[in-house]
Amino acid sequence: MPPDIEVDLDDLVTIADGLGSAATSLEALAPGVPTGTVAGPMTAVISSMLSQIVTSTGNVQISLEASAANVELARMYYQRADAEAGASFDVMAEAVGES
Repeated sequence: MPPDIEVDLDDLVTIADGLGSAATSLEALAPGVPTGTVAGPMTAVISSMLSQIVTSTGNVQISLEASAANVELARMYYQRADAEAGASFDVMAEAVGES
């Protein structure tokens, strides 16, 4: 049997906000990326390396945004499940009280 897991909805908000903030911080770096590289005979190599770093950073930024959205969605699902479970218990309590 899997262990019980308790999820604090405020913690999920904090996690989603942190992921979103990290994504925003990476996106804010975009204007600082050099547009041209002059490195003599190594220009092609340096440009290629810089291109890979920029592409990878963009992928991380997109992944952080997606993760933030998924954590927020999970928070919404947990909140909805808690509300539905609470409503079910209320209905059961009423049924037991009426018998």
